[in-house]
Amino acid sequence: MRHFSSLLTFLFLTASQAVLAQSDPSRRLALADDAGEKTAAGAAHLIRLACAPLTGQVTDADGQPISSVTVMIKGTRNVYLSDTEGRFELTAPVYREQVLVVEAAGYLARVVPMTDCTLPVLTLERDPSMRIRRSGKRAGQVTRSNNAYLE
Repeated sequence: MRHFSSLLTFLFLTASQAVLAQSDPSRRLALADDAGEKTAAGAAHLIRLACAPLTGQVTDADGQPISSVTVMIKGTRNVYLSDTEGRFELTAPVYREQVLVVEAAGYLARVVPMTDCTLPVLTLERDPSMRIRRSGKRAGQVTRSNNAYLE
């Protein structure tokens, strides 16, 4: 019985510390408050762009749409994929001076700073060190030409 009460006391104390840590505002890092201003000490104000959802398109150098492109808002956990027409839609709030990182297998990554609610058609250039395997077990996979995996 004494072990059981010790176990209950231990569980209660650890659970209460976890709850206190979550509810204590001094222990939280707030990225932005409701007004869209950065609340960290000494940080500049972030201006929220009134354009949610924001849409865009990704193409290659020939103007052909690229599907399954990863579009990330840097510094957040927001990740989006382009559809078969190369289109994507950012549903999260976007702030001025945030950065979009656009990546696709076989292409060079592109970084786009957000300044307003318009996005140009994002064109990705092929990575010269990447090749698509045309035959064998790994057909269709993207590999680096300076990598030992190529035949």
